[in-house]
Amino acid sequence: EFWKLEDFKSTKYNFIVFHIVMLLIGYMYFQIYKNTEEGQKYAKKSLPVAIKKYVCKKEKKVIIYRGRYFAIFNFLEFIKLYSSCSEEIQSLLDPILALV
Repeated sequence: EFWKLEDFKSTKYNFIVFHIVMLLIGYMYFQIYKNTEEGQKYAKKSLPVAIKKYVCKKEKKVIIYRGRYFAIFNFLEFIKLYSSCSEEIQSLLDPILALV
């Protein structure tokens, strides 16, 4: 049911093979994850149950780039930096941030 094989509508052989291979790879990655220390709590659960109960504990990051320069900020750090900018700078950043 979760893999929704019956909902796949393509009749092209390459698409069908690609879909099946990706499903198998995804299933194998889930099995490997369940064998890790972090995934032990999902050892006897199916993928839909694991997805519902999974909570990401990693920090959110923001990547800002212009040309060949870039910077990586923690989300909170970026918000503080943005709020400390003058209104003129914020107005220059607003169109760029609206694209996100």
